[in-house]
Amino acid sequence: MKTALFTILVALSLCTASPVMAASVHGYTALSAVAMNANKQQQKLKVNSKEQAVQLAKRQYRGKVLKVQSSRVNGNPGYSVKLLSNDGVVFYVKVDAKTGRVSRN
Repeated sequence: MKTALFTILVALSLCTASPVMAASVHGYTALSAVAMNANKQQQKLKVNSKEQAVQLAKRQYRGKVLKVQSSRVNGNPGYSVKLLSNDGVVFYVKVDAKTGRVSRN
């Protein structure tokens, strides 16, 4: 009688533990797929950081960098760089992270 009850309890615990374990494994798989996709997208980008965006902007347009922030440029990920020219004029430069193209607004 005790053996039958023990067997039933073990079977029930395995049945309830299995979906939880499956969800954990599936969740891990989904998280690693998201991380891999983000890594692939970053590899496709020509500009991968704010520092690179600043370098490109300063190479093409002289001035002091006041601010850099992530933004969308022509539907692509990119950066908006706020510059102060030597004449005292504040202007913005957009850096398209996918293409590396730099344009002044």
